[in-house]
Amino acid sequence: RAFGTVIDELYWRFRHWSFGDRWRDDYVSPAALAHPHRTLLVDAVARYAPLGSILEVGCAAGTNLFLLAKRFPAARLYGTDVSQRILDRGRSWLREQGITNAELTRAPAHNLSTFADKSVDVVFTDAVLIYVGPDRSGRALREMARVARKAVILCELHVDAAMPIRRDHWIHNYRELLAPFVQPDAIRFSKIP
Repeated sequence: RAFGTVIDELYWRFRHWSFGDRWRDDYVSPAALAHPHRTLLVDAVARYAPLGSILEVGCAAGTNLFLLAKRFPAARLYGTDVSQRILDRGRSWLREQGITNAELTRAPAHNLSTFADKSVDVVFTDAVLIYVGPDRSGRALREMARVARKAVILCELHVDAAMPIRRDHWIHNYRELLAPFVQPDAIRFSKIP
C-alpha cells in the first residue's frame, strides 16, 4: 500500500514472462472471448457509434479489441499496456486472426502522451484501474478524459467511499475521482450482474 502503483505496475509489466502458452487460456481462448462481460463492454462502446477510433487502456493481448474489430472493421483500434511481452503476443495473435486495424503500444494508464487531445472517439478500460493506486488513478482518468472525444467507459469496481479500498486490488470512488474535470450529470454507473 505504501508504494501505491509502483509494485502493481512492476508485477503486470513482468507477469507474462513465465506464462509460456498459458496466456492463451487467460486472454484468447474461446472461453475468454465469450465471457459475458465482454458483450456488455462492446455494447457499451457501440452506443457511441459511428466510431472512427477506439482506445483500450490496459489491453493485454487485445481480446476486447479483437471483438471490437469484428463489430467495427473500419474503426482504427489502439491498445496500451505496461507488459511488452503480452503486447508482442497480442500483436502476433491479432495478425493470425486477420485483424489489421489494431495497434498495440506500451504505455501505463497514467501516461497517454502519444495521443493528442480529443483524438480518439471512445477510451475504455476493463479491470485495469484496480491495479492503479491512488497515487496515479486521478492522473490516469484525467489522461483518458483528455484523449476521449465522445466517452470514457470504465469496466471497473467502484465504491462510494471517501478513500479507496485495498484488497488484492484497488477499489476506487470514480464519482469522486472524476469530479474535478467531468460534470456530475455526465457520470453514469451501470451495475454488471
